[in-house]
Amino acid sequence: MKQLSNIILLFIFLIGVIACEKDLHSFDVKPAVYFNETARLPLYQNEVLRDSTIISFGLSGNTVVDSIIPMVVTCIGAKESFDRPYELQIDSKSTAVEGVHYQIMNNEYSIKKNRLQDTVFLKIFRLEEMKTKEYTLFFSLLDNDNFSTSMKEKVRNPTTGEKISFVTYKWYLNDIVRRPGRWLDGFLGPFSRKKLYLMVDVLGIEAEYLDKNVSIAETNAYGQYMQRYLNEQAAQGNIILDEDDQPMVMGSSVQ
Repeated sequence: MKQLSNIILLFIFLIGVIACEKDLHSFDVKPAVYFNETARLPLYQNEVLRDSTIISFGLSGNTVVDSIIPMVVTCIGAKESFDRPYELQIDSKSTAVEGVHYQIMNNEYSIKKNRLQDTVFLKIFRLEEMKTKEYTLFFSLLDNDNFSTSMKEKVRNPTTGEKISFVTYKWYLNDIVRRPGRWLDGFLGPFSRKKLYLMVDVLGIEAEYLDKNVSIAETNAYGQYMQRYLNEQAAQGNIILDEDDQPMVMGSSVQ
């Protein structure tokens, strides 16, 4: 009788083991892979994460020839003790041409052992044609033996239905100069690309600084300094012309 009880207990134990194995197998799925910029932790409150980035040389000055930018790919799950290749594809809708507008610096795409991220480095070339035309470079992550793309997208704005993709990332490449966000005509005069780059050279500042960081007091000082510079150059017989072939002038408040 005791032997029969032991057999029954062993049978029940084996059934439990098999059931557990089935449960474990049902949850044995590939980890998801996604573009880190689309689902990372926000850097500040109310930051809006995006699945696209504009790379514009327009505010970089005349000396910048190209730019190397990182694109981080992240996976969900535990780290592994071996390298795990992932599948990254350039979308056929891209208008940028490899070897002409950009170059991918990586030789392979893989999440290295004991890591959860990989960085793809893109070298973007600054071309004359980018001053009037914007080029696109779209990347997509695909399923492979190591990773899935099950985390595809989410609705960012329920009102409009706008979505953000976790597995597609879009780059927009140009050299189109736009008016800096904090450009004030009263101090700096009419905006032009030529004047902006002259200010960068004479003042030793970055054009991006005029876009987001410069204060009103600094803008006033910059305008006064540049007008004195233009006046001194004119007194020496070097009249600096703007893009309209008229003498360059700063704003009415600094005359």
